[in-house]
Amino acid sequence: MIPWSTALCLREEHARQEDEVFLTQTALAAYVIHTAELPKNLKVTVLFDSYYLCDVVADACGARGWHYIGVGKGNRNFTVDGQKRKLEKYGRNVLGRQGQRRNVQGLRKSGKYCLAGRVGFMKKLGEVKGVFSRRRDERKVVALVTDDLGASMTSIVADYLKRWAIELLIKDEKQQLGLGDSRVLRYQAVVRHLHLVDIAYACLTRLAINDLSPRRSGRDEQGQHKNDKVLRLPPISQLKTRMRQAVWREALEDVVKHSHEKPVLRRLERLLAA
Repeated sequence: MIPWSTALCLREEHARQEDEVFLTQTALAAYVIHTAELPKNLKVTVLFDSYYLCDVVADACGARGWHYIGVGKGNRNFTVDGQKRKLEKYGRNVLGRQGQRRNVQGLRKSGKYCLAGRVGFMKKLGEVKGVFSRRRDERKVVALVTDDLGASMTSIVADYLKRWAIELLIKDEKQQLGLGDSRVLRYQAVVRHLHLVDIAYACLTRLAINDLSPRRSGRDEQGQHKNDKVLRLPPISQLKTRMRQAVWREALEDVVKHSHEKPVLRRLERLLAA
């Protein structure tokens, strides 16, 4: 997972104080989608939770030619064959009658799911595909909504499971990189802090990718095992240690290169050897 953009949502009165344009959270998400500068040949699917399943975000995805997958709240209306139904109740009934057992590949491992899909209409979203999913041995039904009507049920669930990597990124940034440790109140300072945390995460990710040498047996040119679908990197805590070691070694080598004191050089050489 590589962070691309982090934006701070302000209340309307705070936006006026900072001379910033006020944007709601959904409008801010739409702005990030509109302004994302990504490779043109990249296939993009936007993933979000139930809060962002609205026309503002969906229209932003459509304007970029991107598909989206979001979670539909159980009390939202889903119209199929002219009949309006609640997502949760309808999904439970459809799974009970026509659910299919499928093996779905997640980020780390595959799992057994009961799946059922229907094409219908949702207010302000238009024609969408609803995929109802329930894990094996669980009662909870999750309704995924997408504008990609041709996608299979399995691929829709598998794609949405990738969103878990975003949650892991935020957890790592909080626990390892001080995402929530800022104590300043100035808007620009907070934004800079958020950006620096993202930059640190991206830097550590790059360090890990560089360490995955193609020369290692069983890896391809991108450093992946040939059978892997997800690039597996070490934990951020380990990468932080590795980064400190790299910076320390670079600093010592720089001192050795420019110092003319023989005792200092000998001691530094011993440190480098250790």
